[in-house]
Amino acid sequence: MPDLSVWPVLVLVFIRCSTFLAASPLFAIPGIPAVVKSGFAFILAVIIYPLAAPAEFAVEEGLWGFVLMALSEAAVGLAMGFICTMVFNALRMAGQLIDLQIGYAMSQVMDPVSGSMNTLLGRFFYYTALATLLCMDGHHGLIWGLAKSYQVLPLTAAEMSGDAALFVTRVFADTITTALKVAVPITSVLLMTDIALGIMGRTAPQMNIFMLGFPFKIMLGLVSLAVLLPLLGSVFSSIFDQMQKDLLLLVKGLS
Repeated sequence: MPDLSVWPVLVLVFIRCSTFLAASPLFAIPGIPAVVKSGFAFILAVIIYPLAAPAEFAVEEGLWGFVLMALSEAAVGLAMGFICTMVFNALRMAGQLIDLQIGYAMSQVMDPVSGSMNTLLGRFFYYTALATLLCMDGHHGLIWGLAKSYQVLPLTAAEMSGDAALFVTRVFADTITTALKVAVPITSVLLMTDIALGIMGRTAPQMNIFMLGFPFKIMLGLVSLAVLLPLLGSVFSSIFDQMQKDLLLLVKGLS
């Protein structure tokens, strides 16, 4: 006879895994079938179960107590996925800031991933970050962080505290800071270009600086991006390392 006592724990582990995958950027793509997401989450739950199973576990309050435990685990998984998503949103925001200076912000296109209108370089930075994460085996780091979370924050032990709320606020602020740091090199070049074009417009009023500036800024912005592109790998690597640290800090704040 199968041991039915493992099923409550396995279901709770599955809930945290599935909500984490649903909120993480790798599995938030609508093109991935829900059956694939659920199957992968169940496989992860089975693998992680030996690490997450407590020595003694009982649902003392019946069905409603188990529902509250499930909601707690779902909140933990969503919070962890939110931390990962904010990192990629920072890189998308950096691309949008560059687009705003180049002039691509006027040609927004529909992004099927987020379901909203995004600029060209915003999507470029987002998909480049996803590809870099996979090439660097960063998805293994995310799975490791998920497994580690059960050791730092056991099942049904999550508590919302002021430290956790303050940490989420700091992550949100760091998102804007990261976007500015990534976009500053190119936006600085474009800012100096605007100053140079303004000086040319004052010294040679007969020149149509407004029409001349559009193609010139696009060309200079893309050249600057091509020059800095080899350095993005190291930048993304440091950002992803910080993301894994933030995952552990989050679960420590919830414990």
